[in-house]
Amino acid sequence: MSESSGDVSWSSLPNKGQLFIIVLARFSEPVVRTSISTYVFYQLQSLDPSRPTDAIVRDAAMLQTVFTLAQGCTAVLWGHLADSSRGGRKMVLLISLGGSFLGTTAFGFVRDFRQAVILRLLEGAVNGNTAMIRTMVSEIVKERRYQAKAFVLMPLAYNIAAIVSPMVAGLLADLASQYPQSFGQIAFFRQFPYAPPAIASALVTLTAFLLVFFRLKETHVVARHKYDLGLDITARITSLFTRWRKDSHHQPYSVVAQEEANEGDQFLSQEEEIEMSSPSHNHEVEKQKLPLRQIFTRNLCLTLIAHGIMEGHVAVYNTLWPSFLSDPVADPGKDHIQLPFRFIGGLGLPAKKIAISLAYAGVLGIPLQIFGYSRVVKRLGMMRTWRIFLRGFPLVYLFIPYLSIIPSSSSRPAPRDGPLVWIAIFVAQTLMMCSASFVIPSQIVLTNNSSPHPSALGRTHSIAEMICSFTRTVSPIAAGLFYSYGSSHGVTGLPWWIMSGVTLFACILSYYVYEGDGHEIKLETDEE
Repeated sequence: MSESSGDVSWSSLPNKGQLFIIVLARFSEPVVRTSISTYVFYQLQSLDPSRPTDAIVRDAAMLQTVFTLAQGCTAVLWGHLADSSRGGRKMVLLISLGGSFLGTTAFGFVRDFRQAVILRLLEGAVNGNTAMIRTMVSEIVKERRYQAKAFVLMPLAYNIAAIVSPMVAGLLADLASQYPQSFGQIAFFRQFPYAPPAIASALVTLTAFLLVFFRLKETHVVARHKYDLGLDITARITSLFTRWRKDSHHQPYSVVAQEEANEGDQFLSQEEEIEMSSPSHNHEVEKQKLPLRQIFTRNLCLTLIAHGIMEGHVAVYNTLWPSFLSDPVADPGKDHIQLPFRFIGGLGLPAKKIAISLAYAGVLGIPLQIFGYSRVVKRLGMMRTWRIFLRGFPLVYLFIPYLSIIPSSSSRPAPRDGPLVWIAIFVAQTLMMCSASFVIPSQIVLTNNSSPHPSALGRTHSIAEMICSFTRTVSPIAAGLFYSYGSSHGVTGLPWWIMSGVTLFACILSYYVYEGDGHEIKLETDEE
């Protein structure tokens, strides 16, 4: 696992076919999430048109909250199943994708709010794919020199989905109202106006499910011995086409289905395959499994704290940023401004200009991750990259509240506008995206490598997902309360400055974390 000084290109990544399937599985989750978030307000409003808008906003937030909480509550259970010989990574990933497909499809046909809550609750409970995907990437790409590029594919897939999926959902939502001449007379589109975008995003998940079932190979050593129905079907179909091709050329035919299924498998050496055929192999592997009580090493705990903090404040940013941009501008006749801390109000921007701001962030993140991340990691190393770019978060959160007092071309209380305002917005988002684009993939790799033993890898990522689910749930709620309190007491910047302090603590904490090797604890049955 030593670092290599040679250049690593995208084309040199190992197991690219398997990586593609995993990236598609990762892509499918934000496709569903961002698609639903695009139209959920209007869908809930259509269920009860008399309901006030503030109540609909709370209902939409509740749907996301129950999903995240359910996901966090079951994360460790899925990690335990993924680490066992009876389960495995592929089984958990298939359950997650299957549950997402069924839940997303059904969500387009809900008739009341209770049905929507139950669906999101069940979908969150079976959703363990983020942890599994990260685990499988680390087992497919074991060499450290490839990890920077391999792991950056995950946030890259998320960013692309976050740009494309809302656009598609917006085009497909409520077709009867958008295009009355074409769809207005069709009863299905009038009765279920939000089924088309739900079905469209569900089809992406179904595609990922089918590719995982028929083509993805199990990556966990203790579960590779199991019979795989999907790979067997693929091998049999392949053998039929091979036989037909050879017969048509009048060549002798000899093929063994299982050998074709394993062709090109780069995960196991010949010795490992022979060892796995031994009757005592399963028992030996189970003895090698690290008990749960030994998983929580000092380095893992500190890494998990850092991971939870990162996910929490990023979730707060994603929630507060559009709210801050749309918050009305303070009226100088009513609201007294006393720098440096006592001022209230946001920028009062309309929805279209907020969308420009959000699109800029998404577009900026993609080239940073494709072209910048691996080069910076190669130059600085994983730990230095992580620690250096963590410092951007305290700065950007300290700066953001002052956007509301940047000189504007329009006088108060009109929406803030003009070159200086937009330059300041783009500076803030550039600093945020630069920090996030380098910190998030580095944090994923560090969490992966902090696993104290290979048999605990699935549980490590699942525990991280559980912690992050709770911080993603609790942090925006707490930030919203601080925002309301600060606005009513003349300090709108209160939640931003609290986040600046929290992320400053994370910067200090990073110097107590070290990059592990994934095998800190040695068990008696481990090979030398």
